[in-house]
Amino acid sequence: MTITAAADGSSLGNPGPAGWAWYVDEDTWDAGGWPKGTNNLGELTAILRLLQATAETGEELHILADSQYAINVVSKWRLGWKKRGWTKADKKPIKNLELIQEIDRAMEGRRVTFEWVKGHAGHRMNERADDLARACAEAYQAGRTPEPGPGFGGGSSRGAASAGQASGGAASASAAVEPHDAVENGASTPADQQHAEADKAAAAPTRPSEHAEEPATAPTSTSASHAASTNKVTTSTFRSHPSVFSASTESSVPTEAAPASPVSEPSATTEDAIAREREFILAWTGGDEEALAAMTDERTTRIWPGGAATTTLAGPSPASPAVGRIDAHDLGGAFLTRYRVRWEGGASLESSVWAPATSGEARLVMVHHQSTLIS
Repeated sequence: MTITAAADGSSLGNPGPAGWAWYVDEDTWDAGGWPKGTNNLGELTAILRLLQATAETGEELHILADSQYAINVVSKWRLGWKKRGWTKADKKPIKNLELIQEIDRAMEGRRVTFEWVKGHAGHRMNERADDLARACAEAYQAGRTPEPGPGFGGGSSRGAASAGQASGGAASASAAVEPHDAVENGASTPADQQHAEADKAAAAPTRPSEHAEEPATAPTSTSASHAASTNKVTTSTFRSHPSVFSASTESSVPTEAAPASPVSEPSATTEDAIAREREFILAWTGGDEEALAAMTDERTTRIWPGGAATTTLAGPSPASPAVGRIDAHDLGGAFLTRYRVRWEGGASLESSVWAPATSGEARLVMVHHQSTLIS
C-alpha cells in the first residue's frame, strides 16, 4: 500500500504569519504554523510533519507538492549538501538547515516519492492542503493559535504538531525568516496566492537527472535516498569544478553575472539572452544548483558530450575554462546563443536556446543547451 498525501505551506507577507499542512482525506490531515515564517519554511515543515506522522506505518509514501523548491531540497540538493558536510558548493549558508537535517533523519529507511502538482489549479488534495495551511497563517495573523488536525490514524501526529506550534518552530523559523529567502525563490508578494505562484513558477517540475533523486513530476519506484547512485551523467571530458568562473582569455565575459532584469516576450533582446547566458556560465562552473534550477522549466533539455541528455542544467564542468565571445541570434520570440569554451587539453562549442517563461514572472528560461567537443 502507498500513502498519498499533499503537503503545502503558506505565508502572509513572506516572511509573515505562516502555516503548513498535509492532507490525505478529511479524517487524516494535520496543520500548524508560526507568527512569523516564510512559505519555504511552511513547505518543508509540512513534509517533515507528514514523514513523522507516517513513520510507524511501514508504508510507502507518495507526496504531492506544488513547491519545486521543497521537492528539490528534499530529493536532490539535500544529498549533495550532506555529502559535503552540510555545506553548499559555493560555501554559502544553507537556509532552513536544521529543518532539512530533521527531514534527512526522517527519510532514513523510508521509501518516498514526490510528484509536482500545479498550485491553485483545482487539484483537490493540493487545494485542501493549501486551504489548511493558509487558515493557520490567517489564525496567527489574527492573534489566534490554530487547532491541529486529527493527524494520521486519528491523532498520531498531534503531539509533534502541537509542540512545533508551541515553540513557534524556533530553530527552523530563525533560519528561514530572512527576506533573502523569499527573494531567492521568487516569493515576495504580500498576498499568499501571489507569492505561492511565484515560488512555483520560478522553477517548474524537473525529471530525473544526474542530480535528482526523485522526479518532481511523476512517482517512481525508487526511494529518494537510493536513486542518487543510479541516474548520473558520465563524461570524461568535464570534471567537477566548484570554483567561481574566471575571466576568459578570449572574450569579455565578466567575472560577475550581469544583473537579470525582468523580460517579457515583446521586449526581450539579444542583450538579455547574453546576460542570461553569462549567469548560466557562472552558475554552471560554480556548481550553483539552485541558480541553475531557477533557469529551467518543463521544456528544458541539456545534451552533454557523448550524447547523454538530462532535464536539468547542473553537472560537471571543465577545469579552468576560458570562454569565448558569446554570439546571440533572435529566432523570433526565442534566442540562440553560441560560444566556445577552452581548457587545458580540450575545447567545446556551447549553444543554448532561451525562450520566455510560459508562466510566472516575465523572464527568459533555457529550454535547450548542448555541449559539442571540438578539436
